[in-house]
Amino acid sequence: MTNEQIYAYIERTITERHLAGDKAALNRLQTACGVLMAAANDAGQSAIAKQWQILAARAANLAEKINEKM
Repeated sequence: MTNEQIYAYIERTITERHLAGDKAALNRLQTACGVLMAAANDAGQSAIAKQWQILAARAANLAEKINEKM
């Protein structure tokens, strides 16, 4: 699998879990994005790390929106 395929899968899953109101899954996805961001940083891939950082923030923001609805 490529980085792009993993990114697309997680991006899609974040949307699905948000629509389902699954805050716990969004938190897990945020953590996964953080791990991938750290791996990209360690590999010297700062642009890819930034993409993962942005996706992690998206997961966190959507999880927070679920809290606001309650």
